[in-house]
Amino acid sequence: MKLQTSNAALLRRMAAVTLIELLITMTLTTFVVGGVVYSHIMGGRLMQFAAAKLGASDSSRKAVGKLQDEIRAATSIQIGNGTATNFTAITNGTAMQGRAIQIYPTTNSSWWLRYYYATNTSELRRVTSSNSTPQLIASYVTNAILFSKEDYLGNTLTADTGNCAINVRLQFYQLSYPMTKVGTNNFYESFQLQTRITRRILQ
Repeated sequence: MKLQTSNAALLRRMAAVTLIELLITMTLTTFVVGGVVYSHIMGGRLMQFAAAKLGASDSSRKAVGKLQDEIRAATSIQIGNGTATNFTAITNGTAMQGRAIQIYPTTNSSWWLRYYYATNTSELRRVTSSNSTPQLIASYVTNAILFSKEDYLGNTLTADTGNCAINVRLQFYQLSYPMTKVGTNNFYESFQLQTRITRRILQ
């Protein structure tokens, strides 16, 4: 009789404790699951931010790498404005800055390389004297003045001299998710790339 009474009391105590434990377990499980879900969401956002920054850095490196090598190896360079089919150099007495740059690898003026800003598509493009098909260099460029000739102090020159540095400035934006085009009222990150390049062969 004592054994039965003890078992019944024990069962009553266990039933009461089990209900409390169940509530505590449910509460802790809710917090743990919520934390895991929140961490997953934040991790996804962090990956998007990292992809945007890495994509922009990679695009910048590709855009400037070839241009940098071509400027360094050039015999002469002209700054001006142009498209895939024409180019107008800045004349002396005017600030040597513009939307296009024409690079002459040799003394032969009929052989040239041209980088220009396409205003209708906000793109930096490249054409050559032997290939008139534009090559896309950078997209979503927001500044119109991309190239300028400067002295060693960084002042924009007003005369076309050979002893100068070429200032290249690209302001563009990279989307947080590159496959989606986002307008000005939505989320995007802006970037600026600026470098100064000097020819190896100075006059």
